[in-house]
Amino acid sequence: MDVAADGASAVRRARAAIPDLIVLDLTLPDYDGFEVLPILRSLGQVPIIVLTARTQRDEKVKGLTLGADDYITKPFDGLELLNVIELRLKKNDLIKTTFKNNITDINDFFIKTKQLPEFQKLSDHRRSKVYKKKEFVFVEGEQPNYVYFIAKGEVKTFKSNNDGKELITGLHHDGEFIGFVSLLENKPNNESAIALKESQIYMIPQQDFLALIYTNKAIARKFISMLSSNLYEAENMLLDLAYQSVRQRVATVLIKLDVQDEPAAKNPSIISVARKDLSGMVGTATESLNRTLADFKDEGLIEIHDKGIKIVQRAKLERVKN
Repeated sequence: MDVAADGASAVRRARAAIPDLIVLDLTLPDYDGFEVLPILRSLGQVPIIVLTARTQRDEKVKGLTLGADDYITKPFDGLELLNVIELRLKKNDLIKTTFKNNITDINDFFIKTKQLPEFQKLSDHRRSKVYKKKEFVFVEGEQPNYVYFIAKGEVKTFKSNNDGKELITGLHHDGEFIGFVSLLENKPNNESAIALKESQIYMIPQQDFLALIYTNKAIARKFISMLSSNLYEAENMLLDLAYQSVRQRVATVLIKLDVQDEPAAKNPSIISVARKDLSGMVGTATESLNRTLADFKDEGLIEIHDKGIKIVQRAKLERVKN
C-alpha cells in the first residue's frame, strides 16, 4: 500500500506505477479533491473510492460524475469500506481479464461475473444441446430467447425471400456466437440458423445476456468485445467478396471454411459444405462454382472427394484470393 500526503504526489505516484485501487480524500493540503479526481480517472479503469466528510447530495453527484466509483462519507464503518474495496477489486479483475471464444473461457467469464452482487441472479442453467445435421437452431421471424455459442460444429445462417431462395449470411464454427443481434434489438430473428453437421451449442438465456449488457457498462464492453470479433470477421469477408472476381471469391470462401486444428501442412481438413451452400456464399451460380473448383483441382490447389473438398496448397490459394 502506498500513501500520498497531497494531490500532486498522488498523481505523480499513480502515473509512475498504476495502482490496483485508489482511496481519495477530497480534503487535501494543496488541491481540492475534485480537481485531482478527473486526473486520476484519466489513468484508465483504476477503481476510485472517494472517502470524505462532505455529505451534501450535490457533492456526491459531482464526485460520481467526475469518475468516482463509490462515494463514502465520514464517519464510516470500516467493514463497509473493506467490502466496497473487495467488490471493486473483483470487478476490475474481471474487466482486465482477457477471455477467448471457447466454452471454458465463456464459463469462466460468467463465474467471475456472478461473484459480483448485481449479478447474483444470473442463471446457472446454461444448457447445451447437440443439434443434428440439418436441424434448425433458430428460425427467422421467431422471437429470440437465447444467445448461442458454438462449442463444436458448423452452423449456417441465412435469410429466405418470398420465393424460398436463400441468401447465406454466414457460416459459423467453433468459438463463435450467433443470434445476439436480434436479441439486442428486441426484434424477431432476422435470419435462420441450421446445423450443417452435428454441433454442440450452448444457450445463454436472454435474461442472463441482458443482465450482463445493461447492469454494468465496463463488463458489457468486455462481453460485447467477445461478440464483436464475429461481426468484424464477417464484415471483412463481405467487403472482400464485394470487390473480387469469381475465382477470388471461391478462394476466399474455401479458406474461410478450412477450419483446422493443426497447421495446414499436416492433415488438412475436409470442407463438407454442399455445393448449393458454397455457391450461395460465393454469390455465383452453381455451374460457375463447379468450373472454378475444377480449375483449382487441375492446378493442384485442392482435391475433390466424395466427402468434400480438401485444400492441399493453402499458400497458393491465399495468393489467388489476394
